[in-house]
Amino acid sequence: MSVLVTAGDSIKALVVTRSLGEKGVSVYTAEEYYPFLASFSKYSRESFKYPSPSKHPQLFVTWIIKTLTKYEDIETVIPTHSRDTYIISRYKETIEKQTTVPIPVPEYQTLKLVNDKGALAKLAKKLHIPVPETYHIENLNQLKVLASDLQYPVVIKVRESSSSVGVEYAFSREELIRKYTMLVKRFNLSSDRYPIIQEYIPGDGYGVSLLFNHGELRAKFTHKRIREYPITGGPSTCRVSVRCPKMEKYAVKLLKRLKWNGVAMVEFKLDSRTKEPYLIEVNPRFWGSIHQAVASGVDFPYLLYRMAVDGDVKSVFDYDVGVITRNYFIDVVAIVNYILKRKRNINVLKELFKLYPDDILKKEDVLPILGFLYSSSRQIAMKKLRRTKRGSL
Repeated sequence: MSVLVTAGDSIKALVVTRSLGEKGVSVYTAEEYYPFLASFSKYSRESFKYPSPSKHPQLFVTWIIKTLTKYEDIETVIPTHSRDTYIISRYKETIEKQTTVPIPVPEYQTLKLVNDKGALAKLAKKLHIPVPETYHIENLNQLKVLASDLQYPVVIKVRESSSSVGVEYAFSREELIRKYTMLVKRFNLSSDRYPIIQEYIPGDGYGVSLLFNHGELRAKFTHKRIREYPITGGPSTCRVSVRCPKMEKYAVKLLKRLKWNGVAMVEFKLDSRTKEPYLIEVNPRFWGSIHQAVASGVDFPYLLYRMAVDGDVKSVFDYDVGVITRNYFIDVVAIVNYILKRKRNINVLKELFKLYPDDILKKEDVLPILGFLYSSSRQIAMKKLRRTKRGSL
């Protein structure tokens, strides 16, 4: 009973590693550098360094095949980040044929569709799933005309990106044109890949997390965001388990239409004016708040493992409502920003001392705290280096 978990330098990978390890599954963790967050966990049996999936995809795939061949006890591969998920999905047939190891990920063309925010919005409209009003730009002259007719604020989104990368908010015509042009230049986009513009939906963010077995629903879970960072729309830092039947119906309808295989989190905003849920995006792999689902009673990592190895798994739709989890380290930053930038009641400071189950802090597995601090320091240093390089150009 062994699993290979890739993209190990993430909280997602740590949660997956712990979930499987606590149930007696041996976990091999891997990343393109070492050490990394999941490698600090006591549940990581052995840690590997592999070629960069984004820079050297073919070498990465070759490494996967060689590793699965060498370690014959590995029963499946679980990718946890967009970059490794897409590469593994693209070469899934080759990997499975050469190793006979099943990999529970969606089809590559399906991944490409949901990753394209413009294409996803068109599909949602076709399925009568509410989406923010979406505008597709073909040239910058069209942008200037449209910018005079829009109601602000609006959201600008690079069509193919993950998390909050490539997302900007504009509060005026001038800001829209400036930020839109900046994104086109930053990502070097051709006119057929220009960012989309969407109306801004006020309200709270929700996530409907699902497990599908080739188009058949096997697990379902919903959470509401309490806080996020960046506070304008980044990953959640604190959240609570809830039920939203209408939202869940839309999410299931979408992924069933796509004949989804594996896990996904469908993100919504609940319009504070109309109480109507609006589809925002689909995370076609494990999501940043996966600990929330596990803590509430839906153990997606273990369910995915069992489905891959056994071919199917019993459905899980029941879970505890009202469970709150957080990432304490980032939630502290989020709380300060909510107070300073949104002028919220300072009573929110009391949240600093609430003892909610934490994404990283766990007395049975303490070393990942050091891993998180090391990983965070590394990311800060890399960002500074990139800014320095851009400034020297």
